[in-house]
Amino acid sequence: GEIHQVWIETNYMPELTMAVTSVFEDVREVSVIVSEDLLSNSLTSPSQSSSYAHPTKAAALEGEALDKRIKAAGLNPANTFSSFVVGANSQFAHAACEAVAKKSGIGYNPLFIYGGPGLGKTHLMQAIGHELLRRQPGSRVIYLTCEKFTNEFIDAIRRGDIEKFRRRYRSSDVLLIDDVQFLAGKERSQEEFFHTFNTLLDGRNQVVLTSDRPACEIKSLEPRLISRFECGLTVEMQPPQIETRMAILKKKSLDWKIRLDDSVLTFLAEKIRTNVRRLEGALMRVATYASLAGESVTVEKIEHLLRDLIREEGSRQIRRTARRYDESSPSREHRFSTPNRHVSQSLTDERFTHGNR
Repeated sequence: GEIHQVWIETNYMPELTMAVTSVFEDVREVSVIVSEDLLSNSLTSPSQSSSYAHPTKAAALEGEALDKRIKAAGLNPANTFSSFVVGANSQFAHAACEAVAKKSGIGYNPLFIYGGPGLGKTHLMQAIGHELLRRQPGSRVIYLTCEKFTNEFIDAIRRGDIEKFRRRYRSSDVLLIDDVQFLAGKERSQEEFFHTFNTLLDGRNQVVLTSDRPACEIKSLEPRLISRFECGLTVEMQPPQIETRMAILKKKSLDWKIRLDDSVLTFLAEKIRTNVRRLEGALMRVATYASLAGESVTVEKIEHLLRDLIREEGSRQIRRTARRYDESSPSREHRFSTPNRHVSQSLTDERFTHGNR
């Protein structure tokens, strides 16, 4: 069954692929598919065991197999290239991810994507995995967060099966690691990740990484890892401009079958600027309120409903301005930082107070 499929793919896929390709020279990809119906047909009617006997059923099973592979890879079914709204803030990153999906392991390896939270880094990273599995169903794609990688590494040491852990990740065709800044300060995990990274790149297997900051700004990260992360292509994702934010809101409204006036969408796009995830959450909150309340939604009601999100947005913008001032000051002594933080908080409180009068 499915358990055996996953077990074979996890432990013996490289050996199985090598054995099949050594016998059948024309085979380039090998995948394990579980089909109880085809197994039953092969036992009861050998003459009909060929997949050509039931083309419609075979196509359906292929679709199911692809869904299983997507799930086994740890991918979110919604995170595809077609569902991503491209803007000026993400155009370069989107193009780089598409290029990697078409020619993994060649050129942009590793691909390092960085930017603030909620900008779509995970979405684009997982879209690469989706596209590769669609184009090459036999590809071994693995997505996980860096925290999960570290926790599994610790558990493997504790259980004494570190070789199984290494075989799982070092035999992948594409390794997608989210939030690599989590490696900071973890010496043993960095050591393990370093060797896993080298093994994959030496085998021309693709590595894609995301972080909330450039590799050189991750504190307590070994210089050799920083060097490896920077040896491929590094792309930055910025907060979306208002046109992109409006496009995102309109697309999500269609996907979720939400009907709101353009004035409401414009208000959301103007107020929620720095985080796409927060923008989508605000849209869902407003739509839910409108559905449950059974009344028209006004800007005044939305402003009250989203007061916590609006305040957080204001705080982020003020803190970002204060941080830029600190970084651009001729003297960056510590004494300048504390007053700026106090001014930032005071401005935030005052802005919020006036905004709710």
